[in-house]
This record gives sequence, C-alpha cells and structure tokens, in this order.
Amino acid sequence: MLEQRSLNTLEIIMSNPNCTIKDLEMKTSLTRRQVMYDLEKINYWMKENNFFEIEQNRTNGLMILNATNASNDILNRLAEEKNVQVFTEQERQIVLYFYLFICQEDVSLYHLMNLLSVSRGTVNEDLKKLSNRLREHNLQISYTRLRGYFIEGKESDARYMAMLLVANLVAKEQGTGLLIFVLEKEGFHQEEWSTLINNQLSKHQVIFSDNGLLEVNYIIAFVFARGLDIEKNFCTDKNMNLNRLTEYRVAESIIQELSGSGYQYHKYLDFITSLILSYSTGDSSKKTESYYSLRNFVYKIFLKLEVSYGINLTDKEQAFEQIYAHFRPAYYRIIFQYPIVNPLKTKIQEQYSVLFKILKDIFDPISLPSGDHVSDDELAYLTIHFATLIKNNKSERTIKTKAAIICPNGTGVSLIIYKELKSIFPEIEFLKPVSIGALDFIMDEIDVIFSTNLIKTSKPLFIVRPIMTNIEKANLIKNFYESKGNSVFMENNYPVEDLLKIVDKYTDIRSAKKIVNELNKLTSNILYVDGERRQPMLSEIINAELIQLHVNATDWKDAIRKSSIPLVKQNKITENYVDAMITSAEESGPYIVITKNVALPHARPEEGVRELAISLTTLESPVEFGNDENDPVKYIFCLSATDNTTHLKAISELVDLLGDSDFYRMIEKSQDPSEIINYIQKIEKEMSNV
Repeated sequence: MLEQRSLNTLEIIMSNPNCTIKDLEMKTSLTRRQVMYDLEKINYWMKENNFFEIEQNRTNGLMILNATNASNDILNRLAEEKNVQVFTEQERQIVLYFYLFICQEDVSLYHLMNLLSVSRGTVNEDLKKLSNRLREHNLQISYTRLRGYFIEGKESDARYMAMLLVANLVAKEQGTGLLIFVLEKEGFHQEEWSTLINNQLSKHQVIFSDNGLLEVNYIIAFVFARGLDIEKNFCTDKNMNLNRLTEYRVAESIIQELSGSGYQYHKYLDFITSLILSYSTGDSSKKTESYYSLRNFVYKIFLKLEVSYGINLTDKEQAFEQIYAHFRPAYYRIIFQYPIVNPLKTKIQEQYSVLFKILKDIFDPISLPSGDHVSDDELAYLTIHFATLIKNNKSERTIKTKAAIICPNGTGVSLIIYKELKSIFPEIEFLKPVSIGALDFIMDEIDVIFSTNLIKTSKPLFIVRPIMTNIEKANLIKNFYESKGNSVFMENNYPVEDLLKIVDKYTDIRSAKKIVNELNKLTSNILYVDGERRQPMLSEIINAELIQLHVNATDWKDAIRKSSIPLVKQNKITENYVDAMITSAEESGPYIVITKNVALPHARPEEGVRELAISLTTLESPVEFGNDENDPVKYIFCLSATDNTTHLKAISELVDLLGDSDFYRMIEKSQDPSEIINYIQKIEKEMSNV
C-alpha cells in the first residue's frame, strides 16, 4: 500500500503525464532525492499491481506514464486498497488523538498497538510526541490505572483541537480517510449520519461549500461520539441568544432526525446552531440580527478602500453581496473562536501581496462589531474576493467550448479559479463553479472539466490549483490545446525551464529557482490584480520635482492645494482634479488621513487625472484635517490614479514606508528632495533581494 506522500506524487503524475522531475520537486516541495525515492515506491506498487512502470526519458527528463495504463484502473485499484491502513508518524498521532477523544472505554497500550498495528515502542513514542504537541493547546495525554490513556484539559480546548484537526484533514486530498477509520473503529457509520444531516440542511436550503459541509458533518460526529456536555457558558459569555435564529430551527430538525435514529442529542442544540452559522454561506436576502452591523462594517471597508487607497467599487451593492457571503460565516467563526485552516494563505500572501497588505492595513485597526479582529487566514480568503471585485472585466471572443469548474474549497476559492480560467481561456464558456455532487446535472451541457481534485469522469479533465504560478498556467494552456490537437500553439513559445537547461550546459547556475522566477516575471503578461497593466513601483511615479519640503499652509484645504501644485505643473492632473480632491475630502470626512500625521488626498480618475503620479509635501507647521485619532497632518501625499489597480503596488510600498520610523527621520533631516528619492530606491532594492 502506498503511503500518502507517494500517493500524492502519483496523482500529480496522473493529472500531468508529461511533468518533469523538477516539476515534481516544485509541486511537492520535496528534494530530488525524496522524489526519486517516491518514484521507486510507486513503480514497485505499479509492478505489484500489473501496471507498467513510470519511465523517465533521459534526454529531456520527462515523466512518461505508459499509454496502456488507464487512469480509472489505477484509481479503482487504489480504492480497493483503501481499507488497508499504513500510517505515517504524523497520521498515527492524529488517529491517536481522535481515538482518545471518542473512546468510551478504558484505553490500554494494547488497544493502541492493535489500533495502529505497530509495536509497543512506536506507540509510546507517538504518545510522547502527541502530548508535547498538545501542550501549546493547554492539553496533554495522561495515564491512570483506572482510566488508561486519556486527553487531559478543558473540554473547550479538547473540542477546539478536534475541530482544528478536522479542518486540516478536510483541506487535504484523501485526508478524511483518517476520520472515517477512527469513527468506524468505534461503530459510527459516517455515511448514514451525513445523509440524515445533509437532508435536513438541503430541506431548509442552507448552503455550504463542499469542504464546509464535510467539516460540519465530521465535527458533529466526533462531538456526539465523545458524548460530553457543552460548557454552560457556551453562548452566555458571547451575549448571544441563538434560539431566535433560523439556524436554530435547522439545528432542531437535525437533532430530531438523529434522535429518531436512536440518538438523544438535544444538549447540543446551541452547538449545532453555531456550526451552521460559522460554516454556511451568508445570504444577504435573509436579514438576520447580525446583518445590519456587518453591512455597516463592510461598507466602512469599502469607504476606506476608496478614500484612502483610490480603489473605487462602482457597484457596491453587488460587491456587498459577494463579500457578505464569505464574511458572515467568518464573523461567527471569530465570535465562537472556531479554527479556520486556509491552505492557500501563504500563496495568496505571495501572489496577491499588494492587495493583502492593503487589506491588512485596513482591517488591523478596525475591530468587528463583536470587538474581535480578523485573522490572516480569514483575511487571505477575503483578499481573493476583493481581487475579483476590482479586476477589470474583459470582453469575450466567440464561444466554442463549454466547461465546468469543480472546487470543494468554498465560494471564494471557486470564484478566483473561475476568473483566472476565464482570463486564460477567453474563448471558453465557463459555467459557474459547482460541487462534485452537482456535476451529474450539467454533464450533458459541458465539453470539458477543470477541477482542483482528480475525479472519475468521461469528459476531458484538467487539474488546476486555486492559485497557479506562471509555469503552471503555461503548462495548463499547452496541455489543453494539445488535447484539442493544436500543436501550433507552442511553436514559438519556449518554457523558461527549457531555456535554463541550455544555459546550464555552458555556465554554472547558482540559483536556478530565482532565475526561473525572474525570467517568468519578465516574459509573462500576468500581473498583480487587473491582469492588464503593469503596476509601477513607488520610485517610478514620484520624482524630485514632485517633492516639496517645509511648506506653509493656513488650513487643510490650503494644504491640499499647495501639495498638488507640482502635479499640475508637470501636467499629471488638471486644476479640476484639485477641486475634486477637496470636495472628496469634505464628503468622506477624515478618512484621507490614513495614519498618524499623514494624509493621502485623491479623487476619481475621471475628475482630471492625466498620468499616474504621487507628490509629497511636508508642512512647516502641521494642520488639522478633522481626524481625532491621527491629526495633525504634517506629511501630504497627493495621488493621481489612472484606474482602480495600476497604483496598488506603489501604494503598498508607501504603506510599508509609513510604518518605518527611519523614513520619517530621513524626511525631517532632508534638505534636498533627491535624498528622499534615493532612500525609496534603496528600500526597493533591499526588498527585491529578499
């Protein structure tokens, strides 16, 4: 039986038969030695199961999955072996935790050895490591002669840990196998439970993402199997009265359904209600008690984006509909302190670094109506939503192919894949993303399927990731058109890695990965947010002539007028734009004061912007702008933005500089504007080397 890591490697090869060893290293984050070891294990398994082995073409390093190997046959064979469990060390610790979480009997070392099919020494070592891991959650594995092994700590902490592990496993392909294994060992049949729960959710038209629904099902199963009471202050210390909500009625119907099957779980009504609130999609047509407070909060974010960063959302109602769908469950997860696992957080922070940084700058000082703050995991999902909101719409060419998108990760991730694929393949008509269960209903309408997971289907299937690198996008395009018999597509397009192989023959390459990244940036047209225009750095939209030092101003209006003079002189803006900035400041209030002593006045592009630029004016004497928290203003950055997105990278840089005390000290000491320009360029150079 293949271990999980080798299984993941095999699935990558099956979804992309022409991937190289280097591709596997990048996709799995494994070393070459680890990849080669996995390939040996895979080929041994293939041979044992009468499949041809995976071969390596020595001339160009391509992995070739022999044409006689049918993907479905391999998938079927893997499914047959699913019940034969071979766990890694980490998987054994997860199984141990869940087993101790739900087991009603005294648990001996023999029980655990039999559970995992490993030796006494291995179980002891796993228990020791698991207990050390649990200490950061205020838990530990304890042992008494009376009780055997058990989880010691507060019930709320033990439940949180179980929910965190469920979230992690659901986020992984085939991760739920561990959960099913433990439940079935204790006689709980998850499929039966899920059917009962899902029928009630469907009956009451409660909408979940595929992963969200799985999380709720498994959390309910494990908490019910544990059988302990939820603490009495579960809702009272959050000032919540759940029995007035529609979700409470849904929870009642679920409890009634489960009780009708011989279970009595009425003590979990509030808990199930909280799960529905925290994992279902928000519906803005249902005016719940949190609707108006959340609406006000989201509109504050919209206003801050527009006034402080020049990002204008033209249809705010439609934008609110989209943001609310994700933000409402996020709000309740924060209130109930439920874990969220965002497996894409790091990639979102990297690929959408500019927008993520701006949103973090907006969200950090603002607390939710509950008084809590938004975590980076939640913020990363919100970044995807905002990225799609401000992305420019593109005209579509003649439609020749219909495609379905399958993604279990929720509306936010599905939406970013939808937008990304539309921009990559404008000639394809993409239906709105659907769950795996809904695929059968549209199968007759579609010609091709794009999915984040490998699935059984008679239609052409292409595996995609929610956030793809330039290399992955190029490979996807290549594979798609080659499947349609269009080889002309690649005639004059040479992958960067192929070019690098040629260079490597004659030179000593010290950092191939960095070179690949830089060359891809140079040759790619895929940009940060809008996918159309290059986003210049701060030093490219400001020059020494746009900087004024120690200017005298009588009030805030005079300060804005004087700070805009260099922009008018250099024909970056018109006089009308100056008036528009003052009008905008009057209408929006003190939001243009974006941080302590700093104002960022601007107006809409159509008010008189001729070119993207930003000016800096320091005042001899600070003036009041009407912002109680950040007044008085001493530094004014006048922005002339040509659209919603081209200025975002420069503004992101500025946000970083405004958090650097050395930047302010340098400005105060400067006698020549060129010193400020040199400082900005120095910081940019340092950042590019990170």
